[in-house]
Amino acid sequence: METQLEVAGTQLVAWYQRYETPSLQSVGELLTRPDSLLGPEEYFNRAKIAQLFEILEWHLGVVAELHHDYGVDLSINIHNSMVDAEIDRDRFLELIGREDHPVTFEFTETCPMPPVDISNRLLRNIRELGHRSSLDDFGAGFNGVSLLSDYDFDVVKIDRSLLTDIETQPQKQQAMRLLARTLDVLGKSHVVEGVETEEVHKILLEAGFSVFQGYLFHRPEPLLGLISSARKEVV
Repeated sequence: METQLEVAGTQLVAWYQRYETPSLQSVGELLTRPDSLLGPEEYFNRAKIAQLFEILEWHLGVVAELHHDYGVDLSINIHNSMVDAEIDRDRFLELIGREDHPVTFEFTETCPMPPVDISNRLLRNIRELGHRSSLDDFGAGFNGVSLLSDYDFDVVKIDRSLLTDIETQPQKQQAMRLLARTLDVLGKSHVVEGVETEEVHKILLEAGFSVFQGYLFHRPEPLLGLISSARKEVV
């Protein structure tokens, strides 16, 4: 498995972060870190479309091997610029249509999604191909309430900013309870990001959430660590 990829002179390294879930299924997020002065967000914001597609093909190969060899499922981040133009949306759908196992694609908050009708057609196409779509970082960047109500994502990832000082703010706790009920009514799955303390975890459980991502459970680490652990379990 290729856990590194060189793109236009920059070495990219695959990392991952596991989710805490009620089930025994091993799921999480595939992360990519550039070996450069640029952080991941700035790197991907500057990357050209051709480079983003090269990275996507690498990611698809990695998650396919993890699924088939170890039963591990990691979601893949998609920069929204990759689906802005029709020709790129078609290319994206053609690529993911080759996959023979379900993959969750997380659309990032750093640039807006296409208009609602175009985006929802794309999200339906993703679902028809057997995959899922995820709204990343709900509550931050461009990802506000309109995306939750108007766009047909399967999963909503709740940004850590909504958890700030939640331990001491009853109104925030109430807002999170309402959000959990809203997602349930809309039939959307969820992941709450940035959970770092037992107290916050308890508040979120009582609010109705069940899937979490954060340092309390698992810190991001190079993908090689996951592969090594998975091989030991298989043996």
